[in-house]
Amino acid sequence: MLSGIGLIIAVALLIFMIVKGVDMITASVITAAIILVTSGLDFWEGLLTTFSAGAGGFCTSWFLILALGGIFGELVNQTGLATKIAKSLSNALGAKRVGLIMMICTFFITMLGINGYIMVFVLYPIADNLLRENKMDRRLLPFLMICGGANANGFAFSMDICNVLPSNFFGTSLGVAPGLAVVFSVITCIWYVLYFNYAQKKSMAKHSPQELLDMYKTDNVVMKDEELPGLVISLLPFVLVLAVVVATTSMGTSTSLTAALLVGVLVIIVTQFKKIKNLKTSIKSGANSGLGTMLTVAAVIGLSKVLTEAPAFHAVQQFVLGISLPIYLKTWLGTMICGALTGSAISAETLFLESFGKAFLDMGANVNALHRIVVEAGITLNKLPNASPVVMETSVCECTLAESYKHVVLGSTIPCIIAGFIISMMATMGIIF
Repeated sequence: MLSGIGLIIAVALLIFMIVKGVDMITASVITAAIILVTSGLDFWEGLLTTFSAGAGGFCTSWFLILALGGIFGELVNQTGLATKIAKSLSNALGAKRVGLIMMICTFFITMLGINGYIMVFVLYPIADNLLRENKMDRRLLPFLMICGGANANGFAFSMDICNVLPSNFFGTSLGVAPGLAVVFSVITCIWYVLYFNYAQKKSMAKHSPQELLDMYKTDNVVMKDEELPGLVISLLPFVLVLAVVVATTSMGTSTSLTAALLVGVLVIIVTQFKKIKNLKTSIKSGANSGLGTMLTVAAVIGLSKVLTEAPAFHAVQQFVLGISLPIYLKTWLGTMICGALTGSAISAETLFLESFGKAFLDMGANVNALHRIVVEAGITLNKLPNASPVVMETSVCECTLAESYKHVVLGSTIPCIIAGFIISMMATMGIIF
């Protein structure tokens, strides 16, 4: 009983701390401490062994990858590569198709393993200017930043950590079950664009053009056209990174990601050297950003390890195992429950894989289908108000949860639930490709 009450209090406090802007590392440690105390577990062993071992193990595996990812993101931002691609898409598709343009940009940047913490700083100024240009409602900015990225988290061959975690656990490649990934993405992408257009039309009918323009608080500086590199040279690093991932996937996930990001960094340095103001400073800044992300995610992993030790979570495990549903629907539902508890796709996947992964494999589940469904389910309820990416991206976009969060739910969470259910049913029917 006390363990259950403690778990509820811990999750509620975690949500409160994140909404109030407490950093994820501090929030994770405090939450873990509450779970340890209320569960009757050894406090110091829980923090110094269980929590630290989980966090430390993640840092050991991801140090170089996330450092290179941070450097890659910093160089992409500083040299204007993403800006050039976004502007080219705007010219080709029409500036009014802001939803489609930003979905494409966020999708491919996330595919390359650039996490949302970096991506939002790269693309937010571009999206803000495109919306202003077309006198559109800027309160949809957080939704724009989240939707394409969330879709790419679980796509086949995505270098995002959400796709890499089950790869490490199961020993699968990053590109398994591509058919399920495509079905999921087609459903969610169509929904994203249709919802964005619907929400903008509704807002334009309610507000005058001047009222919409008055919502813009600051002028975001975007590089001028004459300062930007050419389109082909802008695309080159992104294309090469994806090509290296596909070509080296058989060498193991860590080797593949490290090699791909290293190639991407070197190509940008060689082709854009004159645009990099201070290479040493850029590398340091990018590495610090990537390693900061590593510590944040490590804290979440540590919290997940503590959570799995709590008696209350064992009750949740038994509940999931006892549900009278096929394995793949259990996988989908169980991972979503873990995501709702923690507000984190990474935690959701880690909790589910360590709690149920081996058991479901022993029950005869297809490992490729499990990999894909776990990833897609993990990104479904990780967009609750207690999710740090949602809070952070809303803040960077100079919006509030009160005015913007409904668009995240209606435009991103709901289609992910529908698409996740559909691919789980496909796997249940034996349609795995």
